[in-house]
Amino acid sequence: MDQKYYQIDEVSKITGLTKRTIRYYEDMELFIPSSRTDSGYRLYSDEDISTINEIKDLRAKLGLTIIEVKQILGLRKNLNKIWNNEVTDPLYINEALNKLSSLIETIDEREKVLRRVKDNCSKSLEKLNALLDRKEE
Repeated sequence: MDQKYYQIDEVSKITGLTKRTIRYYEDMELFIPSSRTDSGYRLYSDEDISTINEIKDLRAKLGLTIIEVKQILGLRKNLNKIWNNEVTDPLYINEALNKLSSLIETIDEREKVLRRVKDNCSKSLEKLNALLDRKEE
């Protein structure tokens, strides 16, 4: 089956991002469009769109910086090379292991902070509901 490609207008509608943001992600080397037309227009695959949506989620929902997103995507590429036996050098594998361990530590730290914020919000919500209940009596 042939690969379907999308132009940037379509990708913008699918992802909910502006064309400028999509180009910015490309300029920051977070991804490279799968293809270009003979006249140089970008063409995006379903995999590209999936990557763009992941970047959007990492940025908007988790608040990661461009550098952090780039590190995560780069790590994924490195891991795929390892899984596909394109790279077998123990030093390369060890470097990926260290980066992955560091990423997990960072995620754990953020998770603790988010849990604290959520707990504080839940306590405030309970207090507000109790305050409203007393006012209604």
